[in-house]
Amino acid sequence: MLQAQVMDLSGKIKEKIELPSVFEEVYRPDLIKRAVIAAQANRLQPYGASPYAGMRTSAEGWGTGRGVSRAPRIKGGSRVARVPQAVGGRRAHPPKTDKILSEKVNRKERRKAIRSAIAATADPDLVASRGHKFDAKLPLVVDDSMESLSKTCEVREFLQNINLWDDVLRAKNGKSIRAGKGKRRGRKYKHRKSILIVISENKEVIRAARNLSGIDVTTVKDLNAELLAPGAQAGRLTIWSRSALSKLEEVF
Repeated sequence: MLQAQVMDLSGKIKEKIELPSVFEEVYRPDLIKRAVIAAQANRLQPYGASPYAGMRTSAEGWGTGRGVSRAPRIKGGSRVARVPQAVGGRRAHPPKTDKILSEKVNRKERRKAIRSAIAATADPDLVASRGHKFDAKLPLVVDDSMESLSKTCEVREFLQNINLWDDVLRAKNGKSIRAGKGKRRGRKYKHRKSILIVISENKEVIRAARNLSGIDVTTVKDLNAELLAPGAQAGRLTIWSRSALSKLEEVF
C-alpha cells in the first residue's frame, strides 16, 4: 500500500497514513479526456437563428424579359434578397437550436476516469508537466484543521508554510487577454488554474480560499474529471484533508 505524510497547518509532519487503493489506479489519459470533454459539452446552451431570419422581406422575382436573373428582388429597388446564393441573402445553413450538443459517457468509464485523475495527482512528473510550482512530497495531505480556516489571510499563510504560495502567484501572473472574438463576449481574460483543495464537506475554507487566483475548493462527493484535470490534462496540484481521503473509497 502507498503511504502519505499528514501535515499540520505549519507544514510539520504529524503522522503517516496508508492511501486508499484509488491512488493505485492506472493512468488513462484517453478516458480522462472523454470525461472532461463531455462535462464541457453538457454546459453548452442551444443557440441558433430564427427560422424566419432573412425571410421577412418584400422581395419577389421580376420574371423573364428584363435581361436579369429571376432571383427575388426588393420592391422599389433591384437588390436581391431571401435566396442564400445571393449577396445579402439569408444564410444557407444557419445554426439550429435542435442540434444535440451534449455528450454521453458510460457510468463506469466516467468513474474510472475520475479514479485515474485522482491517482495522477500523486505523480510528481505529471503535476510538474502542468507547470505547477511546488516543493513538497506528493500527495499532499493535511489534517482536518485546514477545513476550519475562515479567512483568506489564513489560507495564504498556510500555503506559504507548505511552500505552495509560488503556484498561486504563477496563476495570478499568468492572467492574459484572450485572442479572438471571445474578448468582447464576456470572456476577455484567460485565467490559469492553481491548487485544488479537497475537503470532506462544506466548510468555511470554501469562502476563505475563493478569492485566491486559480484555487478551487470542492468536497469529495463533488469531485469530477474537469476539476482534477483542467483542459483534459491530468496532474493538478491537489491538497487533501485527512477526512476527505477516508471518504474517497466510499464515493469512488
